[in-house]
Amino acid sequence: MQVSRQSATETLNAIAAFRPALKNILDAFAPLLDARDALAQEVMADLKNSQITLPAIQASRLSLGVSLLSDQDLPDLGPSYAKIAQALAPHLEKIHALSQLPTPLAQVFQELSLAEQKNLREAVCTNSPKLLTELAKKYQLDSLVLNLAAGFVVSTLLRGLCQASFEACEENPWDINNTWQQGYCPVCGSYPVIAWLDKPVIDERNTYLHEGGGRKHLYCGICGSDWRFLRLACPACGVSQSRQIEILTEENNTHWEAID
Repeated sequence: MQVSRQSATETLNAIAAFRPALKNILDAFAPLLDARDALAQEVMADLKNSQITLPAIQASRLSLGVSLLSDQDLPDLGPSYAKIAQALAPHLEKIHALSQLPTPLAQVFQELSLAEQKNLREAVCTNSPKLLTELAKKYQLDSLVLNLAAGFVVSTLLRGLCQASFEACEENPWDINNTWQQGYCPVCGSYPVIAWLDKPVIDERNTYLHEGGGRKHLYCGICGSDWRFLRLACPACGVSQSRQIEILTEENNTHWEAID
């Protein structure tokens, strides 16, 4: 897990400085994202006290591309879901789609069965709102609307769970010996939302530093995990035979990659 990072507000302020037209939108989400991060810390403490952690890492499963939470059952986390929903509800209800619901959000997440908790997690991590159809009907909600709210609630829970399970360190356990080589998250299975590069290093023995350049890292926006990935490979399809990569840059050195 990352050793340190800037707050959501700091990140959004930096984006707003570069894209002033987005300032009003970004400012609206800053309190919600800061609340999520602060709440994840509280959840981490609660889970540690209850000795609840992620399943033990099995290198054999990871090497086959099976994420930690794939096909795994977690203990009853109902109290954590309820606590998170209660704390985030005032922020979530400021979002237009969540502002006038027939059932308050805090109530929806108040008494979740184990099956409902698993469906929530899988719906968010796989971006499959249809998994929430039954729960949405129960509270007279649209499954897409419920999925929007669930994204923030589940993300907060999984971030706290990851922090309770792994100490901050320079090398993640799934990066040791290049065990995890997939483009999706080694913890929850979600696809990454952003990538970044280390400082350039040349190491001909390391496939992650093929022909020089910094190591490439991917970041999961759901559980907050990060992992190393092949420099010249597509996280979505896994294709890595290409020898060319197109770099699209902006004035502040932000760039996008297109692998041919």
